[in-house]
Amino acid sequence: MDLAELAERWAGALNQDSGVRVRVGRELIGSVERLVEVLGAEPFDSHAAAEVGALVVEAGLVEPSDLDATTTVLVQGLSRVVGLDGRVESVLAAFAAGVRLAAAEHALATSEEQSRLLFSLAAVGVLVTDLDGTVIQANGAALAILGRKANGMPGTPLADLLHPLDRETVLAGYAELLDSDEEWGRPRERTRLIRADGDLAWVHLAVLVQRDRAGRPDAVVTLAQDVSHLHLLEHRLGYQGTHDPLTGLANRHAFIGKLEEALGGTASASVLHLNLDAFSVINHGLGWTVGDALLRAVAAKLNSVVGDAACVARFGADEFAVLLRRGRDVAALAQRINVELAEPTYVDGHGVAASATIAVARDVEPGADPVELLCATAITLRALKSGGRGQWGLVDPVADQARRAQLRLAASVPGAWGSGQIQVCYRPIIALADNRTVAIQASLRWRHPEVGLLDHRACLRAIADTGFGPRIGRWLLEEGAQQVAGHDAVRLYLELTKEEAVDPDLVASVRGALDEAGLAPSRLDLGFPVPALHAPDRPAEDNLEVLAGLGVGIILYGYGAASRDLTYLDSMPLRAVRLVGSVATWVSENAKSGLPGVLAARGLVPLVRSSGLSMIVGGLKTAREAAWWAEVGVDLGEGPLFGEPTTLDEITRR
Repeated sequence: MDLAELAERWAGALNQDSGVRVRVGRELIGSVERLVEVLGAEPFDSHAAAEVGALVVEAGLVEPSDLDATTTVLVQGLSRVVGLDGRVESVLAAFAAGVRLAAAEHALATSEEQSRLLFSLAAVGVLVTDLDGTVIQANGAALAILGRKANGMPGTPLADLLHPLDRETVLAGYAELLDSDEEWGRPRERTRLIRADGDLAWVHLAVLVQRDRAGRPDAVVTLAQDVSHLHLLEHRLGYQGTHDPLTGLANRHAFIGKLEEALGGTASASVLHLNLDAFSVINHGLGWTVGDALLRAVAAKLNSVVGDAACVARFGADEFAVLLRRGRDVAALAQRINVELAEPTYVDGHGVAASATIAVARDVEPGADPVELLCATAITLRALKSGGRGQWGLVDPVADQARRAQLRLAASVPGAWGSGQIQVCYRPIIALADNRTVAIQASLRWRHPEVGLLDHRACLRAIADTGFGPRIGRWLLEEGAQQVAGHDAVRLYLELTKEEAVDPDLVASVRGALDEAGLAPSRLDLGFPVPALHAPDRPAEDNLEVLAGLGVGIILYGYGAASRDLTYLDSMPLRAVRLVGSVATWVSENAKSGLPGVLAARGLVPLVRSSGLSMIVGGLKTAREAAWWAEVGVDLGEGPLFGEPTTLDEITRR
């Protein structure tokens, strides 16, 4: 029997289940005897037994992990063989040595093959360098990252592959790692490598120090993960986060950063805050494509006018800003901007242009808060646009503080209304002939915890800057109707704002309030502001006529400011008119002067009264003023002369 046959028989026995090891041992006796014969009885050839063990492993008939169990079985079997007791341990030792040697060689070969495949096929770039930093090996991924060929890599200094701006830091990290006992290290979170074509490859580096048996470094393995696409994506996202996608200008966030940087220095800076005038005309009239083209043209013109030394930004929609260093003539620049913007830009055959309203914060001193500064320019811009278009103006600190105070009031309206700070109060409308109360005017007052008591006009100014005007107006009507309904023969007068007068839901709101309170329409007078009658499509006049048809009394207030007001006397179902407050006050103060304005106002009264209408004059402070107006024909008055606004019960007790 040759060794291969014997190894095969051994494998058949050794692969049996451990539960039949006794039987397996007996079957092995004959095989072992023949093995001994083959190997020679004296002296025992241990090398031959080792060969058998190696053949068994190489043939895959016995796993090295089964060696201990196999040895136990052989000991049990061979111990029963007469004359072999002295050779059992020698035979087994040689057999086991062969198995272990073959297993070790097989494992080493497998490990080397796996390492080779891992090195070659790894998706991460691998560079092996000697202790001098010279490349010894590079895998395919590393060659792809660097855009190089395999034969050109060995002998290349690692330093030549690093970007000059990163080189010193990275190499210092390598040196520090080699001087330490650490095995791993990251010399830099993100590093630039130079490709063969001169482009950059962004990578994350990890470094492994390879050591000999004595623990001394003998090579360095560098792992390079290509993150170039990630870097480009981050760069793109970063650009998008700081730039306007339509025009390419800096956005608000980036502009604030530039402004903060400028104001953090030692020199002053100026800011131009622009808003295009009537830009919606372009967007709605010709379409967004033309509007977008105009915005891009505006951006280009602003860059051209202010030059590279300035920062131009688009805040969104039709709003732009310019940051200037000290020394620029902002007045001339603002005028030049509008001249340039007026030049037509041709889009799809349409010549379109723009003008801008510009708020200027000139020579702002270092240390100013950027956000507060832009808030000031925005407030100034809003004030400028209310006065016209194509204008520019400087930020006035005093006016800015006043506007901010007004805006703070407006911002706190919802909370004040919800918490009961805004209340309903009343003041009487008096018949000047006999000092009799003919109606009660409902109005607002605000018990502000910081500012103090605010009257009806102050409340309306604050509410006008919010979207709560119609809601608070309906609430005022509902509250007034509820309270007046409990007092017989008292007539309720309430003045609508322009916003309420043109509200398409006004008639329904009035009907609902009257029905809920159980108040007859004939006991309600509603004041319509004269400017509301100038609105297109005449929504206020439609509301007025329907309400008059329901029996509600209609009063025009703010009357007498224009000559066309006379036409309303005979064309509308009115009950009374109320002279515009500023005119009434001026005439009261100059009643004895004989000025043309006084004479005109005096002449207006008989025209109104001859139409069968009552006329109300407000703001009366003295009995002499009241007497003068009564003398010229006015029949109704209101003002401090008759008491400050108070509760309905207080007025009805007088």
